[in-house]
Amino acid sequence: MPGLSASEADNQPELTTVEEGQFGIALEPQAVKICIYALLVGLIGGLVAQGLLELIYFFTNLFFYGRISFAISYPAHNHLHLWVLLIPPIGGLVVGLLIYFFEPTLKGHGIPEAMEAVLFGHSRMRLRVAILKPLATALAIGTGGPFGAEGPIIQTGGACGSLLGQALGLSPYYRRVLLASGAAAGMAATFTAPLAGILVAVELLLFEMRARSFIPVALASAVATGVRVYFVGWAPLFPTPEFKITGTNELWLFAVLGLLMGVVGIVMIRVLSWLEDFFDNLPIKYAAIWCPAIGALILGIIGYFCPQVFGTSYDTIRDMLNDRLTMGSLLGIGFAKFWALVISLGSGTTGGVFAPSLVVGGGLGAAFAVGCRHIFPHLVSDPAFYSLVAMAGVFGCIARAPFTSIVFLLELSHNPNSLLPLIVCVMIADGVVRLFSRDSIMTVKLVKRGLIVLQDYSVPVLMRARIDQVMRKEFLVLGGDEELRAVLRKLAPTHLDFIPIVGQDGILIGIVEAHDLLRIEPPDHHFTMKELAHQDYVLAFPGETVDRVHRNMMLKNAENVVVVKSNRDLHPVGVVRANDILQLRRWLLVEETGEMRRETLDKPPESPSFKLG
Repeated sequence: MPGLSASEADNQPELTTVEEGQFGIALEPQAVKICIYALLVGLIGGLVAQGLLELIYFFTNLFFYGRISFAISYPAHNHLHLWVLLIPPIGGLVVGLLIYFFEPTLKGHGIPEAMEAVLFGHSRMRLRVAILKPLATALAIGTGGPFGAEGPIIQTGGACGSLLGQALGLSPYYRRVLLASGAAAGMAATFTAPLAGILVAVELLLFEMRARSFIPVALASAVATGVRVYFVGWAPLFPTPEFKITGTNELWLFAVLGLLMGVVGIVMIRVLSWLEDFFDNLPIKYAAIWCPAIGALILGIIGYFCPQVFGTSYDTIRDMLNDRLTMGSLLGIGFAKFWALVISLGSGTTGGVFAPSLVVGGGLGAAFAVGCRHIFPHLVSDPAFYSLVAMAGVFGCIARAPFTSIVFLLELSHNPNSLLPLIVCVMIADGVVRLFSRDSIMTVKLVKRGLIVLQDYSVPVLMRARIDQVMRKEFLVLGGDEELRAVLRKLAPTHLDFIPIVGQDGILIGIVEAHDLLRIEPPDHHFTMKELAHQDYVLAFPGETVDRVHRNMMLKNAENVVVVKSNRDLHPVGVVRANDILQLRRWLLVEETGEMRRETLDKPPESPSFKLG
């Protein structure tokens, strides 16, 4: 059995033999130190998020209104007329230069790059990312880019966490925890959404729900939210009226809305993927520089006719959520924002997809409700309610982050009555996309690079089983004083795996394997089992998880396990080979697919009987 590589071994927690009830049994003490680091990362992430938003407003004021100011402003109200066509290409060209000459990972919306660092880069991110990503994003959005700030802030916050982890010499796993903490902090501080910040880290970066990672991430998110509240208060970013469904029958309309948003999500993922390939393959020199400028020029044309596509569009989202737009405007803005987003992002510039997906979903969702109202006048409650739910549906399905999306819109709107429609719409939309698309908008770029990214996670089967459930209870034991020649007369070594060797008191002293018995030439058959015994095995105790024992096997590069009564009583009670553990994977396959006969579920061949509860 091969051992762990240096990086993999670094990823594993320190293994001890603590007993039930002892300090550190459920959460290693090192996690306390990581929580302290996470608090610092949360503070930094909160300040970075606030700084980036201020920088976006500065560039928006400078390019669209010709003034030096950090006041909140949106480019939709500009009076540049045809001159507006020239503003987005300026930002696109500068971003292209930054990508080409300084940092290629600035390209895109940030989260895929953070995912790649976590899953394939040992959670290492460069200092240049932390510095240049917010600058490039502020330039792109401040010159009209149809993006949100959340994706780049997630990448920037993650970079800050990763850099701190590298400076402190932490293992790749704990660097990942701090990276996710920075990402959660950035998300929480951008929208005053601490729960959504936690969930985005879990669904898109950690792919686990374990105390050793979840607690630091939650603390970082809380601190970052506190920073946000200090600057702007607790007021919701998108205040809404108090929505309420007309009755349970209206949930059917939200279900249909989920189907429609799922289709929109599939189209968005595939169109964006096609446009990325199209711009990447343009036969022009220095394409990384010129493609963002070309995409920005097209954006300028779209924005000339529909200025609401420029920038983060937070003001437009508020209008959608308060019934301030006509059906024609809703459809037009949603359609225009869709194309502005996919063209701009596909051309290689930088910016987040969350805010624009809200505009796309909000416009189409409200228009859907207005149409349904003509058919079912007493069934549809409020078009703005459908706008809110559709926003969550689009983002949840394209990002494959349904729980983040549901909680996010709840926190942004402070509207608890929307919970049930949100669940119905988002989960149906997510299911539709999963049925027809292997990849999400977060992973499609990574898959093109040959990287396999699965956005599902579950408790590993090795953590669901105890070692005494897979051990062989019927096994041969030899005394240490028995001579080899006597053993060979009564045994056929070729039919054996390994044999525990015990002393006169029955206490384990080592093991021998078949090749140990066969390698001794006949004249030397006077050796005793005690002399042949070796320590190439892992000691385990009943009740230990298979995962814990398996990690010890990998670290020791051993294939054999001897299970003893306890760490004070070393009488063997069972033996386990690597193949016995592999049978757990076979059991899981049967459990999930049912592709083998029913009797194999409870008792795989050549393995002890076990069932996982």
